[in-house]
Amino acid sequence: MVVARRCPLILLIAVGMIVAVLPATAEAEPESEVQVWLTDLNSDERLARQDDLLWADPATGSGTVLTVDPTRSYQRMTGFGASLTDSSGWVLSKKLSSAARQKIMRELFSAEDGIGLSMLRQPMGASDFAVEQAYSYDDQPAGETDPDLSDFSIDHDRKYLLPRLREALKLNPELSIMATPWSAPGWMKDSDSMITGSLLSHYHAAYARYFVKFLQEYRAAGVPVDYVSAQNEPLYEPADYPGLGMLPDQAAAFIGDQLGPAIGKAGLDTTILGYDHNWDITDYPEALQHDRRAARYVPGTAWHCYGGTVGAQSLSHNNYPRAQAFLTECSGGGWQGEEVEAFRQTMGSVIGAPRNWGQSVILWNLALDQDHGPYIGGCTNCRGVVTVNDGTVDKELEYWALGHASKFVRPGAVRLASSVPADQVINVAFRNPDGSTAMIAHNGSTEDRTVIIRLGDREARHTLPAGAAATYRWTGGDQVPPADPADLGSVDLDFGRGPAGTPGGRLTQTVSAETAAQLNQVKIGSDWLGYSLPYGASLQPTGDTEPLARTGWQAAASHTEEEGSAARMLDGDEGTRWSSGTGQAPGQWVRFDLGEPRTFDQLRLSVGSNLGDYVRAYRVEISDDGADWTPIARGRGSSGTMIIPLPRTTTRQLRIVGEGSAGSWWSITEFGLSRTVGSAPAAGTGVDHGVITRTAELPGVGTVIGSYNRRPSTATLPLPVDGFDYRYRLPSTAAATFVLLTRPLSADPTPRPGEPTPLREQRHPGSR
Repeated sequence: MVVARRCPLILLIAVGMIVAVLPATAEAEPESEVQVWLTDLNSDERLARQDDLLWADPATGSGTVLTVDPTRSYQRMTGFGASLTDSSGWVLSKKLSSAARQKIMRELFSAEDGIGLSMLRQPMGASDFAVEQAYSYDDQPAGETDPDLSDFSIDHDRKYLLPRLREALKLNPELSIMATPWSAPGWMKDSDSMITGSLLSHYHAAYARYFVKFLQEYRAAGVPVDYVSAQNEPLYEPADYPGLGMLPDQAAAFIGDQLGPAIGKAGLDTTILGYDHNWDITDYPEALQHDRRAARYVPGTAWHCYGGTVGAQSLSHNNYPRAQAFLTECSGGGWQGEEVEAFRQTMGSVIGAPRNWGQSVILWNLALDQDHGPYIGGCTNCRGVVTVNDGTVDKELEYWALGHASKFVRPGAVRLASSVPADQVINVAFRNPDGSTAMIAHNGSTEDRTVIIRLGDREARHTLPAGAAATYRWTGGDQVPPADPADLGSVDLDFGRGPAGTPGGRLTQTVSAETAAQLNQVKIGSDWLGYSLPYGASLQPTGDTEPLARTGWQAAASHTEEEGSAARMLDGDEGTRWSSGTGQAPGQWVRFDLGEPRTFDQLRLSVGSNLGDYVRAYRVEISDDGADWTPIARGRGSSGTMIIPLPRTTTRQLRIVGEGSAGSWWSITEFGLSRTVGSAPAAGTGVDHGVITRTAELPGVGTVIGSYNRRPSTATLPLPVDGFDYRYRLPSTAAATFVLLTRPLSADPTPRPGEPTPLREQRHPGSR
């Protein structure tokens, strides 16, 4: 429930999109039976063709209903694939015979002879998966520089990376390629090394030219690059492989002032994606959408799966509906457990990323050797899509998981609305350019499920084994009536046509119970209000505020780095702090005894300079006796100073309970409470013709209200409830989501069936 935002690092929120409603007259029957391909790791079936299913009238008998609604369509897909890292290119080129290599390349990239992978993400220089050592395209001896880039060369890549890329493009001409640096050349950084450090501002222009030269030379070598991002995982500086720290304001300046203009001036059509890091932080990519310099060149966000949950893609899209989303890295590996569990998590990415506006699903290494390498640092048990064993190749579970999408969902396919997950069965549906429909489903439970695919008034039934995935494909059945929102479990709020590149062409929020549960929530009387808070938005009290004196207050914590340090949250010194001393986990708490009942309507937390150490998700509870606790708010944290708005509240005891997980600790430098004194007329109560508002009923959840600000300046919105004396400030091109809840909703902080678990703990700058 974050209000005041400071630009340095930051937090999160929200989602949307729709196309045209086809006429419901003369309802068309599906033209074909449903073809089925199954992968069941408990048997020998791998993308195995099954008996066709027949469409029939709805029948009695229970099952998990998967409703498809072709009248609601969303983003256009770019592709599914992995990364041809230096290690991947080397093992494919050096550890296989020519015939064996050609065979596995066909099985990877040909839709006819294999799974038709359609997108690759290329490290620009070395990542952790390099063969011998870290390298860039312009390395210099320590202490020397090359600002004119006279020594720039991609010769390293000509040995085995570019040949494999050209081979992949020949096998699949629809292949899209993205490129991302793990580090700038060391001489451009304050560390004078590819290991750790940040980009020096006086080398911004040179680094932009470095990108342009890379793009030009790759194009000349027969490998045009469609997408780039400014930096891989900009909030993580590893100690044993290339990395570079780049905060949001630094990224906005580099992209907006140098990289974007340089790419445009060179006549290149390469698209820049922002962020390229984990789901657990959404303020960073939203800060780029908010920044007018960067937003001109950044139509979307690149996401990784190693922190947070995939629903962050929808939350962030709902906040800035014009923004695209791409899942650009998600590795499998030994940390995932047994094969069936690992397959479940990987299918969660293949299905979950597109369900949450993702236009791509890119796993990590395309190929590794039997020792999970070569690597120069970082992950020691990552798994490739295939494993090369000195002459032979094993297709890993990632191969089959990707194949369920890449072989049947072609570039340009449009995602269709389908039922929210139920009975641990997740699904996603697409309309292909050839008119066929493909639905992918995975049964994450330990029991077989009867899956009922419902299209209009027709249905097809299939038994999906426990732990198995299936792809269903059919043609026809386009002109069916819109499905009931209760059958789909979600509603769309359509704000009209968006600028070029807007997913689906429309500015749309999509809200489900799961999305609503991830909103900030505040109890007002006996009711609850859920609300989003895009980057740049704020809730401001309608009068002046004054802080409560903290005399006699006491603080305690469930976890602590140092005995007695909880008192530092009340000492008035931003230079001291309390820290949990361990990674964040649900149930951790800090508690405050105010000495006597006090009245307030605002809670303030400061994280100071500890950028990553803010609480990821929380709830606020009050108590008269310290035994019985009543929740009054829940939400998502942010860096800097976090202000949680409340209705007027009187209590003696207050505690903040963590509801999220993160590798970073939870730290607080100062805690305080404030109350509003005096008042000003509520602003924003009239009609603002620059703000578009839409309303829908979400069955079982409540009334959903969305507002999109098409003005070039910040708009002030009225809140849809009484008894909450705040103004809502919404920045240009952002959208607010409000839900009048029938009950408070709790977001499960643990990945649900089908979502990946973290690869590693990534400590953000400022963590200790």
